[in-house]
Amino acid sequence: MKRRQYLILAGLLLPLVIVVVLLSRRAERSMSILIERGQYRLSLAEAYYNESVKDKTFLEYAIKAGLRLTGRTLTPGLYHIQENESQYSIITMFVFGKREPLVKITIPEGFTMFQIASRLKNRAQIDSAMFIAWCQHPNVLKKYDVASPSMDGFLMPATYHIIRTEPWHDVGDIMADEAIRTWKSIQPAANVTRDSIVTLASIVQRESSCNEELATIAGVYRNRLLRGMRLEADPTLQYQRDLQITKTDLRDASNLYNTYQHAGLPPGPICNPGKQALTASLTPETHNYLFFVARGDGSGRHRFARTYTEHLSNVRLYRARRSN
Repeated sequence: MKRRQYLILAGLLLPLVIVVVLLSRRAERSMSILIERGQYRLSLAEAYYNESVKDKTFLEYAIKAGLRLTGRTLTPGLYHIQENESQYSIITMFVFGKREPLVKITIPEGFTMFQIASRLKNRAQIDSAMFIAWCQHPNVLKKYDVASPSMDGFLMPATYHIIRTEPWHDVGDIMADEAIRTWKSIQPAANVTRDSIVTLASIVQRESSCNEELATIAGVYRNRLLRGMRLEADPTLQYQRDLQITKTDLRDASNLYNTYQHAGLPPGPICNPGKQALTASLTPETHNYLFFVARGDGSGRHRFARTYTEHLSNVRLYRARRSN
């Protein structure tokens, strides 16, 4: 009878002993594991130290059980396993989301996709070349119903919390989804073409740092478009180029973004506009202005004119201010 009791006790204790042994085993080397957004299952099939597949399977089940018992889900982020760290510590790390802190990245209004890519690389080690390639991929443009040449203009300026080394396509999706939410929040009419409004807004955004002027500037460009006048917007000339505008640049018809040579809007946005520029371009101010020039006083504001003669007078004021 006692022999049978001992066998039963041994049978009950053996699994516990095995679990304790497994929990006490330690990682043979350090490594990092990225849990992506939307990832609900942890796979260690190709992960860390040279243990048997059985150990990895045990860890996966233990983490899954821990998440279920605590009512939690896998927290996206970058997790660091240290050499000689116990499996128990590894399990609790994933169950309770003890990840590396997210990287706070602010994308200012008016940034191009190239500037965004550079900031992502410098601050979150995200592949900038692959991010640009994502922005230009036909499948991505189709996914977001963008008729423009790239996602430039359709990535929302905002502050984001990014996982370091996060896949570039996930970051792009986050920004593109936020841009769609913002677009819907300004309640555009059903007959409004998003690409054209965003393209106009991108020009308006680059023309002024003064939010109070955005609707006025948008009104100027609307008036010029309605009259069949060329936009003659300097920022379009500078898109994808680091240059000071010269007379040669103004005459360069090979540049499709040269609104001094080509009528209408350029092929696509020249930057990523913010909500205020989008709203201003959707509902421009009604007036008779056709021209504007910077005041040159450091205020960031402009002088507006209805006629070319009046505009030339404002240009002289600008040059006089700049010469002082």
